[in-house]
Amino acid sequence: MSESGMGRKYLIVNAFGRSNRGDSVLLDECIEQIRTVDPGAKIMGILFEGVASAQAAHPGVEWSDRIGNSSRFSGPLGRLEQLVYLFVAWIACATGLFGFAQILPQSQRQTVMAYQAADFVISAPGGYIHDVNLSYVIALLHIHFGTLVGAKTVLAPQSIGPVKSKLGAAMTRFVLSACALMCVREGYSQQFLIAELGIDPEKVVVTGDSAFWNLHVTKNRSEIEQLLQDIGLEKGEQFVGATVVDWPFPHRANPAEDRTKYEDGLVYIFDKLHREHKLRTIVFNQVASDLDLAQRIADRCGAHVLVHKTETEPEILRAAIGRARIFVGTRFHSCIFAMMEARPLTAISYLPKTEFIMKDLGLQDLAIDIVSMDRHALSRLVAESLEQENAVSARINEAVNRYRSTKMHFGEALARVLDTEREPQLKDAVS
Repeated sequence: MSESGMGRKYLIVNAFGRSNRGDSVLLDECIEQIRTVDPGAKIMGILFEGVASAQAAHPGVEWSDRIGNSSRFSGPLGRLEQLVYLFVAWIACATGLFGFAQILPQSQRQTVMAYQAADFVISAPGGYIHDVNLSYVIALLHIHFGTLVGAKTVLAPQSIGPVKSKLGAAMTRFVLSACALMCVREGYSQQFLIAELGIDPEKVVVTGDSAFWNLHVTKNRSEIEQLLQDIGLEKGEQFVGATVVDWPFPHRANPAEDRTKYEDGLVYIFDKLHREHKLRTIVFNQVASDLDLAQRIADRCGAHVLVHKTETEPEILRAAIGRARIFVGTRFHSCIFAMMEARPLTAISYLPKTEFIMKDLGLQDLAIDIVSMDRHALSRLVAESLEQENAVSARINEAVNRYRSTKMHFGEALARVLDTEREPQLKDAVS
């Protein structure tokens, strides 16, 4: 590890990749804030996928693959390979015998060596520590590797929970209690960490969602007009923007029924908007894994629902969403893009982050829960945003400005960690 103040090394872990446009914005802002707080920082990053795309976007960052990515096998053999790689990395980080990393594929070997070099491990902003599936265990391990090597480990602004199982909660508590600081985006995560997991309250700080500070949006009107025409709109045509999420409805008694109700509700509202207002809908591609659901909805609706299938950088996606007359979003960062552009919206909440951040904004009446929603409640919210378009737009713009001026930003939280790191050195210098 480097000496403090002499080119600190930061390793960002648990970043997804640029195919999730919401996570891309959060990662961009995280990198920018590290460099603002520590201009001499050397930054490394670990990705679930898309190293080449990240390298193109951030050539000054050293990127490598997440530990456990299976490269040779699929199915049970692939899962076994993943477990072997994770165990090898754990042995290397826990014992300091980094020669074990030679067993790993080259890019994952590079990842283990990045842990060895890191002064700070930053768990990327977002929302991935919840038990929708077992991927949260891998996320926790990547945080745990940081504390094993003695790096100061910080969670950048994120949502944490729910974790329903006792074993999962115990594992989450064990890993996170060793971190130096946890930045959470809303009250639910704060309550989950302190009240349910018993984390030291002094280690938990509530910040805003980093996407609200990312102001990068393209001003190239012709580029956006061309994108909308490529998707299938006529030039100058008004439209409804939307995103969907291919959600498994975890912990529900009948998830298949819930999925059908959600899909039927979207089909109903998109049909109604076209029938009553002659507005077509574009389902935007924030996360590529949602495209099958988007296409299924489009097939049911017909030509008045279009699917944006190409991968576009966040500043382009945000500008395109900003052209929508109203927005109906399930992926929350697409809702943030709409709010940053002051578009009237209805946000469909599939995790606590949406409900609680909308409440922080004072816009909770514009959100509806994915489980309890029915087509009539959804229709009422969407109709109100259309009927009161200018008033809702002004209200959203005011809410976003208030949020940005009152919420702590990640850079402020990280600066506090750096200040506490300096205090012992100052005492040593005086003595």
